[in-house]
Amino acid sequence: MKTPLSAFEFRGIVSRLACAVIAIFWLVASGMANAGSGEPHLPALQVQTLAPGVHVLRAPGFEVNAGNAGFITNIGVIEDARGLVLVGTGTSHRFAQHLLASVERHFGRPVVLAVVLYGGGDHVLGNGVFVARGVPVVAQTETDRFIRASCHSCVERLTAALGENMMSSTEPTPATVVIERTAKLPGVVPGLTRRLTLIHLGHTFQPGASALYDEDSGTLFAGELGAAGYLPDLYNALETGWRDGLTELVALGAKRVVPAHGAPGGSEVLTAPKRYLDALIAQTGALFEQGVSLQEATQSVEVAEFRDWYGYAVWHRRNVHFAYLHREQEAFGQRSEAAPGLKEGQH
Repeated sequence: MKTPLSAFEFRGIVSRLACAVIAIFWLVASGMANAGSGEPHLPALQVQTLAPGVHVLRAPGFEVNAGNAGFITNIGVIEDARGLVLVGTGTSHRFAQHLLASVERHFGRPVVLAVVLYGGGDHVLGNGVFVARGVPVVAQTETDRFIRASCHSCVERLTAALGENMMSSTEPTPATVVIERTAKLPGVVPGLTRRLTLIHLGHTFQPGASALYDEDSGTLFAGELGAAGYLPDLYNALETGWRDGLTELVALGAKRVVPAHGAPGGSEVLTAPKRYLDALIAQTGALFEQGVSLQEATQSVEVAEFRDWYGYAVWHRRNVHFAYLHREQEAFGQRSEAAPGLKEGQH
């Protein structure tokens, strides 16, 4: 027969249990605090050479996550007589510091210029690090305006995805050299000798979306205008302007084309997204002319060739929605070419 516990023994057991619970809680809380205060992961940057003096740092994927630190956009590296020209500044203050240190260590030369091609958090939120170092940052006028007006939303969205530690000190920073129309950069940036042209074709992916052409190697950094396995996103776009802009870029006859997302290639990086836009515009326009409603149109338009491209399941229906609204605006004479539907918080 068991002897009942005395009040003293019972209190001792309860006290030990309480101590154990407190110890476990402290260990868990301590581990969480250490995880939060540790240095965030920054991915290795692999250099892929495309031509003499022209390289790309290939983004490891399309999805923002802690493993890639938000590095989802290819970054160009072009060698000039004075140093390195980067196409894109990265996703955050921390990533931009990592980017500069990595490329300067790899090439043994300083970064002397950055060019940003569109207003996307994954592409421009490292601007502040470059500007603080005295490195000029070039952008088209509308891209610079987008950074000023909308990229605070980009910081908020990326902070939610990557955490405050990774995004600490990140602030939207405007360009220091702003260009309104297509221009040869040696005539704009003192000391630059590489024959680089910033190409602006009007409202395409965004009102200020641009491409950078290196005449010496025949390499076109197409930014968001080109695509390889990544569906065009019309959230801030004008699909007819984008289609027409791609026609002009194809006519350049570039030997190689680097998109913002996906593998560098040849003219197919331009002609494939053009086929998607052609089909989208034609099908949506035909349904509008037939009197089909917006809701019906979003369920009816399919471009089967691109079903396996990243984004098709997520934003193809939304693309149809925007294309239909633009066609409707055109029919009633309401479309503005000065950035219709420009929205915050996307790209």
